[in-house]
Amino acid sequence: MITAFDDYLIHQTPLALAHVGTTDSNAYDRYFLEGYIADGSLIFGGAFGLYPNRDVMDAAFSVSFEGTQYSLFTSGRAPVERGDSSVGPVKVEILQPMRSLRLLVNDRERGFIAELTFNAITGAIDEGRQTMTDGPRTSVDLTRYSQLGRWSGYIEVKGRRIELDGKQVLGVRDHSWGVRPLGGGGSTRWAPQIHWYWGPIFFADECMHWHLNDNPEGEIQDRFLALVPRVENAGAGPLYMRDTGGEYLIPTAFTPRYRSGTRRLEHLFVQLSDKRGPRMTLEFIPNPSVLFSLMGLGYTNKAWEHGVWRGESMVDENAWPGHEQSPLFVRNSHMHHICKVVRDDGMEGTAILEQCLFGPHKPSGLTGVTDGWKG
Repeated sequence: MITAFDDYLIHQTPLALAHVGTTDSNAYDRYFLEGYIADGSLIFGGAFGLYPNRDVMDAAFSVSFEGTQYSLFTSGRAPVERGDSSVGPVKVEILQPMRSLRLLVNDRERGFIAELTFNAITGAIDEGRQTMTDGPRTSVDLTRYSQLGRWSGYIEVKGRRIELDGKQVLGVRDHSWGVRPLGGGGSTRWAPQIHWYWGPIFFADECMHWHLNDNPEGEIQDRFLALVPRVENAGAGPLYMRDTGGEYLIPTAFTPRYRSGTRRLEHLFVQLSDKRGPRMTLEFIPNPSVLFSLMGLGYTNKAWEHGVWRGESMVDENAWPGHEQSPLFVRNSHMHHICKVVRDDGMEGTAILEQCLFGPHKPSGLTGVTDGWKG
């Protein structure tokens, strides 16, 4: 099927661009967007996914403030033209590639309205290709880039308007594509185990972005960290890490402490190394009163898991207290914290820290699927 994008010199396979280069039903192309105020008074996120081999597009928008997290979910048939990045009341617009984008939400009936603009303050960070197998088949094969920046605009939720302009609203946008497990998939040989940390870190003159993924024994599946300068005053045009400078480091050791009987992070030390050896140590200190559940964007959410066909058009909403009463409930294992970050050179910053911890992880003393920490 030929579409408008086929008019550009951008083909990667002999197929027309409406067709991806795999028949895997778990093929996807996805934006993840998030912003926050460092004191925890506001966290918001957006997720927008295309699943070409399922003919599905879905999105979610979630806002946490004043003790409650509100979420809007939407899903529908994927548009034929790839230039149409809208589904239901949610739309993403690329204003300037690798520089700025806009997230729009317009559902007055349910009380969700937003016009949010992201402007990059770092170059786009290439996180490389990540591949994992599940028995005889490839279950994860994806590429992702991330970019740190500032958000402006406004949000209206249930009649309450929140102006972002004039506030220090930091955040991240990432874009990943390839294959990864989606909702409604087939059998799996995977044990129910994920040990994942992720997040953007902001200092006065530079930023970091990192992730860490280990198996149950603590063996490295994927560890990555980029240290990049802040370049918000750079000239016009796309911003890439390869042009703005920066370097890749490796999180070689980490020491977590969780609240007793839970998997909710209380403290974390991460040691970073380069080719010559240990380079620096980061100390993460989460704000214990601020949590953002990724269930609000469809993750670990059986009612709104990603990539599921729900008909031509469907919209729904949900809300729950931001401080869940049951920290060991499965859906609460995938959370975002706002953290103070202290480097061993004395520099202080702020970060979003994602933790997704299912199953055992021997070095951390975690056992079972969601058993609490006994340290």
